[in-house]
Amino acid sequence: MQKTMQTFIQKQWPLLLAFFVPFLTMSLIYIFQGVYPFGNDSLLTVDLGQQYVDFYAYYRQTFFEDPTTFFYSFSKAIGGDMVGLWAYYLTSPFNLLFLLFPHTQIVLAVTCLTLLKISLAGLSFGYLLKKAFNGTGFILAAFSISYALMGYTIVNQLNIMWLDALIFLPLIVLGLERLVDKKSGLGYSVFLGIMLFSNYYMAYMICLFLICYFIFRLIGVSYPKGTLWRIKARKTLSTIGLFIWHSLLGAGLAGILLLPTFHSLMESKASYTEFELDWKLAYPFLEMLSKLFIGAFNFDQMPSGYPNLFIGSLALVSFLCYFFNRFFSKRERLTALAIMILFVVSMNLEAFNKIWHAMQYPIWYPYRFSFVVCFFMLVNGFRSFMHYEGMRPVSTFVSMLVTALVSVYVYQGDFEFIYIEQIILTVLFTCIVIFLLIIKPQKYTWLPVAFFILTTVEMGLNAQIDLSRLSYVDQDSFTVYQTGLDDSIDAIQEADDNFYRIEKTFLRTKNDSFQANYPSITHFSSTFERTIPALFGSLGFPVGDGFLAYSNGTLLTDALFDIQYYMSEKEPLYFTDDADFSGTENAPLKKALNQTTQSASLMESLLTPPVSDEKKATFELNAMQTKPDLRSYTKIAETDKTFIYENPNALPLAFSSSDAILAVSLLEDKPIQLQENILRALTGNQPVERFFIPTDFDSTVYQNVTTSDTLNETIYQKQVLNNDASVSFQFTPETNDSFYLTLSPNIKDEDVELFLNGEPFTQYETYRDQLVLNIASQNKGNTITFKINLKESTIRLKEFNLYRLDSTAFDQAIHSLKTGGMTIEEYDSNSFKGTVDIQKGQKVLMTTIPYSEGWAVKIDGVPVQTKQALESLLVVPITEGKHVIELEYTAPLFFEGVVLTVISALLLLVTTFFLKKPIKGGYL
Repeated sequence: MQKTMQTFIQKQWPLLLAFFVPFLTMSLIYIFQGVYPFGNDSLLTVDLGQQYVDFYAYYRQTFFEDPTTFFYSFSKAIGGDMVGLWAYYLTSPFNLLFLLFPHTQIVLAVTCLTLLKISLAGLSFGYLLKKAFNGTGFILAAFSISYALMGYTIVNQLNIMWLDALIFLPLIVLGLERLVDKKSGLGYSVFLGIMLFSNYYMAYMICLFLICYFIFRLIGVSYPKGTLWRIKARKTLSTIGLFIWHSLLGAGLAGILLLPTFHSLMESKASYTEFELDWKLAYPFLEMLSKLFIGAFNFDQMPSGYPNLFIGSLALVSFLCYFFNRFFSKRERLTALAIMILFVVSMNLEAFNKIWHAMQYPIWYPYRFSFVVCFFMLVNGFRSFMHYEGMRPVSTFVSMLVTALVSVYVYQGDFEFIYIEQIILTVLFTCIVIFLLIIKPQKYTWLPVAFFILTTVEMGLNAQIDLSRLSYVDQDSFTVYQTGLDDSIDAIQEADDNFYRIEKTFLRTKNDSFQANYPSITHFSSTFERTIPALFGSLGFPVGDGFLAYSNGTLLTDALFDIQYYMSEKEPLYFTDDADFSGTENAPLKKALNQTTQSASLMESLLTPPVSDEKKATFELNAMQTKPDLRSYTKIAETDKTFIYENPNALPLAFSSSDAILAVSLLEDKPIQLQENILRALTGNQPVERFFIPTDFDSTVYQNVTTSDTLNETIYQKQVLNNDASVSFQFTPETNDSFYLTLSPNIKDEDVELFLNGEPFTQYETYRDQLVLNIASQNKGNTITFKINLKESTIRLKEFNLYRLDSTAFDQAIHSLKTGGMTIEEYDSNSFKGTVDIQKGQKVLMTTIPYSEGWAVKIDGVPVQTKQALESLLVVPITEGKHVIELEYTAPLFFEGVVLTVISALLLLVTTFFLKKPIKGGYL
């Protein structure tokens, strides 16, 4: 065994260096920066902390608790197809690593997975260099390290699912090399299929690159002198046919995921696609040169910036030398130049950039395809180095001159992410590389080692500088929040095993529901169906293209969407192991919470670091909304940090109603009117004048403000610009009813400060539709003051109206709807079975399940045709009387995808069997 290991190391040591040097380099950086488990920082920043980590928790839950959530989950807003979310975020085979870690150590799993993927990228690239380009020794390791630690990798390691593209791209290209050279496309199809399965989004960019690379590769093929043009044409056409055929087979292998994902995209991300192309440039071309310098990154480069092109001095200089290296034919070098020009234009021209990103401009992380550009430079840089005879005086002079000119340009430019020290370091490394290339013909035995060490140090410095410019979430804060939320949710679910939704007045992320595994409404993902944000935006909630924050609920929306439990933050305290529920009313919930808190496993307790008293004392929940309506609910339990309320008005997931709901359309910027229309339609237009009654303020107090009216808005302007200015709206409720205020979307956090009775009014900041603010409930006889402090000199209030919800009429309406509510007897993530008693005049079964072709409904065993209400919700026509209802979800096109994958696999085997005999082509 020992001898076998020694032999393996002797033969494969360059590949081992390609793997372990990036691993050790990144580990040292994490240790230096105190990244968990080496300190209290974590890698949870930006989307990794706001989205992905919650999805990874859901990933574990799917495997260990409920596999049916792979297809559908009610943790995704009010419910949604999950296949598209898996395809975008979770189908990487490397995610299986999460199954080896306990739920409480998901942050540690993220760190380990990041290290593994970066290291595998180096190994994969090294394998390509060895098998396709005869790479050996320290030079192979040096270029592999440049690939694993290039600027793109370091900057985008937080988008952990994108790193799969860096691992599989070299293997796909290796398969393409064999397809062209040996007419064997098995490896190409298999790895292309794996990449498409792992992350179709990055695979799309790889597919575009493969077209360019195939053209480059095809033009570079050489034939023996005297070969007839007809033979060349036949072989060329044969190779093109093989490329197309095996590309289709590769896509077909991933059909089991791609087809249902395509359907999901049509309902979500792709529905926002606009096919208009903008032919303007994003910035002057020369500014791209700034990204060739060490540490060319800061936080501002994440939302908008230049493409990440740093690959190290050795790789960059070698690539530039490639164009003057006569070992390679002119037609090949000219083709490479044309492709690089296309890449450079694509990283600037908006139209091409949009095409590379599947016809959608990226939100944050610009030029996500730049990894293929770096790959192209590294591959040809390595090929050039291996056949480079060394720098001569003219090329040395030109190289030094270009280095000096570029450095001066960047130094004089306005690049906030570049400091003089970075320029000096870059010039220093470049000069050393040039010097070593000058003496390369001497073939000193230490020269490859020098290139290796130089590259390792340079790439490590770049990684350290880049990562030092990001801020991270504390491990303690994440763990404390995660543990407390888990305990509260587990307690609720142990005390009540029916189906219901839970919402909170606070949040860590908009995907807390995935982290703690409960049905909710707040959600954020790139695969969010657009109909649901459209519905909730019309109802007065903050929404966007991919997110929904349930921070502006009314008694009606809470009831309609089955929010049976609400959690609210208390005054800043901290979670402890023992929760005190003295005075609470729900004994089962109290008992469940106490048991849940004490149920941590020994492994988890050993792995979880203790939380210091200082951390405990300062940790606070992040409030998302002010909600006086909670006074109308029943407080049933509490922890040291939260209150838990029960909503007595919550309607079941499905209930009978009037078919008038089918005629209700969404309204723009009229949320209260829409809610009025919905309730009236559901109850069959009961003879009630209004549920939401317009109400006037009793008085308005102005401080340093003048007003003027124009059309439907009032303009408030400061009299003295440098002095404080405010407007206070006051009224005294004569009932305990709930009161709501509408606020136009032009009023943002940077414009005003909001106060309710002297306390800051909390509101989710990002919104694009008119909001509904809850400002009073159970306040009979109390003066309510809503104050607006002006930050800007002028603000405009449009449709700023106050409404009172008639609680008597509302309670009667909810009671009538509950009588036709569905009693759920069996359910899981994608099926429900229960009974319902339809009352006279109620002609439809209304659900708060998003409408989808995947939902099949049976009434008394007979399939029925579903309909759509409010342009988004599933509705079923039904007759009076008692019925058994069955609902089941099947992911659209999943079966067809399975068939496509099986057929493609069979065709690939047949193709490989009949095309065993290699045909020589010659290139390497």
